[in-house]
Amino acid sequence: MKGNFKLTLLSCAMAMASHCAFAKTINLNTDIAVIGGGSTGMSAAVAGAEKGAKVIVLEKNVYLGGSSAFAEGLFAVESESQRQQSYGLSKDEAFKHIVEFSHYKTNIPLIRDFVNHSADNIDWLHQQGIEFKAIQISPTEPLVWHEIEKKDHLIHGAVLIGALQEKAKEMGVEIMTRTPASSLIYESGKVTGVKAKDHKGNDIVIHAKAVIIGTGGFGNSVEKINEWTEFDGTKFKPTLPLNKTGDGIEMARNIGADHEGENLMLHPGTEGKGIIPLGALYTMTWQPNNMWVNNHGERFVDEAIAFSFAQAGNAIARQRDNYAWAIFDDYAVDYAATTGVDNGVGVMVPVTTKLSNIRQEIKQALAAKGNNFKSADSIKGLAKEIGVSAKTLQLSYDNYNKYAGQHYDEEFVKEHRWLRPIDHGKLYAVKLLPYHFTSIGGLKVNRELQVLGANEQPIPGLYVGGNDVGGLYSDTYTLWASGHAFAWATYSGRKAALSAVDHMKHSK
Repeated sequence: MKGNFKLTLLSCAMAMASHCAFAKTINLNTDIAVIGGGSTGMSAAVAGAEKGAKVIVLEKNVYLGGSSAFAEGLFAVESESQRQQSYGLSKDEAFKHIVEFSHYKTNIPLIRDFVNHSADNIDWLHQQGIEFKAIQISPTEPLVWHEIEKKDHLIHGAVLIGALQEKAKEMGVEIMTRTPASSLIYESGKVTGVKAKDHKGNDIVIHAKAVIIGTGGFGNSVEKINEWTEFDGTKFKPTLPLNKTGDGIEMARNIGADHEGENLMLHPGTEGKGIIPLGALYTMTWQPNNMWVNNHGERFVDEAIAFSFAQAGNAIARQRDNYAWAIFDDYAVDYAATTGVDNGVGVMVPVTTKLSNIRQEIKQALAAKGNNFKSADSIKGLAKEIGVSAKTLQLSYDNYNKYAGQHYDEEFVKEHRWLRPIDHGKLYAVKLLPYHFTSIGGLKVNRELQVLGANEQPIPGLYVGGNDVGGLYSDTYTLWASGHAFAWATYSGRKAALSAVDHMKHSK
């Protein structure tokens, strides 16, 4: 055994030595170095190349796209698609609503620029071969969500990433996947490039006139969530494992960049034994007809807030121990299975999807005897199952059904069409947990997307876009403006590249 162990160590050492022997330092020169190959980075790459700049894109994953590959639609106002539908929301109205939603705690000039150019952004993307249709995604939001039309075998965000990747390659952009950036080159008070390491172990040193950060935030880093936000990263989990670990923000902070507004884009969800990830029971946590109670057994909100997933996440997060319960009955189960859900879970579960396998998942989850899904024949029995006061839950339940019968919610003014009695057959409770789609907040910027350092002065040569930018949201993602983050990613990447090119021309 000892001999085998020594042999293994010797083999590993020889492999490492061989790897190191072949590894080398590669120096590259470019006009613009882009860190991140999502919609921010690829928009920056194409926009920069269109203006004649030489561009290199670094992407640490083996694929391009990041979270944008799973996104669906982009915010815009006064677009051609809206004009075709005679939709009259103006840029001024949208701008005022967005800044009022954030209580004026945001970078208002930046938001004004974004809203004003949101339709131009859609037009530019259309020129890259991407088709859109403006739709209203939920009853609580306006018709500003520009869903990306399917193309060949691709849907939604994957269409956008594919189109930008194809255009970038046509224009000579060099894309280096499996090559994570490690640090910015900061000399004499300005950024002059970026260092990285490729999958072969080579040190990559890119000398650039400008660097654009677009690494997509820090939502997959428990450590950074704990350090940079008010949340516990072990409880507030990411929806998808996308390797977003705050690299770009950290690199900029390491050279003195200022930052603001680090937060999470929350939403409800669940998990546990027998519960399928993003499956039927998960989808039930998004439905407006449930009754929500906290761990005391008390209602605490109008459950139709589920249509506004970020605010629903807030409501759940505020409860003791950061969870709640969604209660529904056999009628709700049959309704979801035969009529379809009233509230979708984005591209993963569209509105009106029929949860045909929900009964099977319920059976599976109950058989697994997990802690996050329970059933009983009575509300008293359900109270015992979920560990809340039977007296309190009974009162909440009786009041809820009374409100449903009189078509008026005396406590939380829930709209009557979502206020349905919960008294048919068995009762079910699924645990509501707070998840997040992405982080929000990050580096402070000016209107040109230059990163700001001490005394709010721009750091020469450094730009940023997408979810690495601070100042866009206050304590909650602006869900009223459906597709805000996706649209911002593409707009800001393009804007950062145009600003960088313009600065290069004027600095000659």
